[in-house]
Amino acid sequence: MTSATDDGFTGFPGIGKATAIPNLFFAAVLPRLDSPGALLAFLWVARLAQEQRGDARCVSAADIWSQPAARESFDAIGGGREGLDGGLLRCVELRALLGLELTGGPAFEAVYFLNNPGSRRAVARARAGELRIRPDTAARPLQLREERPGIFRLYEEHIGTITPMIGDRLVDAEETYPPEWIEDAFREAAELNIRNWRYIERILRNWAEEGRPNETAGRDSFEDQKRRYLGGNLGHVVRYR
Repeated sequence: MTSATDDGFTGFPGIGKATAIPNLFFAAVLPRLDSPGALLAFLWVARLAQEQRGDARCVSAADIWSQPAARESFDAIGGGREGLDGGLLRCVELRALLGLELTGGPAFEAVYFLNNPGSRRAVARARAGELRIRPDTAARPLQLREERPGIFRLYEEHIGTITPMIGDRLVDAEETYPPEWIEDAFREAAELNIRNWRYIERILRNWAEEGRPNETAGRDSFEDQKRRYLGGNLGHVVRYR
């Protein structure tokens, strides 16, 4: 059934397939989309991802461009294929979409997810190697210019390989604490040479429950930091592995 004729669009049917757009999109994302290409990119990812089944509900730029209506809309107002590619990256910068680069395949491929809880967990599993987006490929974050380091990259740089269990805990922490807290907690743990996620979680919980130390009064000493996060006993330091 169609609502289009040679004379133009005649209206939506009473019952038909629909794409769900979260209300928060209109308040938090739409005002920051600075090009028609970015808006179209988000809409097409939403449309195609929601038609999929399974854990990895993601699409590539090629998937979008294969849709005749997408090509027409981008050619008309979105800057063509270049507008699509730039729009996808802009949506990742705004964290409306999540992007992964797939390595090990015959050519470069990036895939995009709506940034919702299910997608965040799928991305964590893909990065841990538990979920394969494409056969014989691995997933890593899509790198953006001047991108602020995310929690997954911080973990890999400071601690090591992300397991599926750790991936779930990282997703929970990212949803709970501000990005600058997470960066500072990793930095503080690294300064103490304690490279362990349980220790970093403890820092974040203490900040949330007790408030962050007054940074204007100067940095705590090495002993003060250990005392605060290791329960006051400096005689025996337990480091989780």
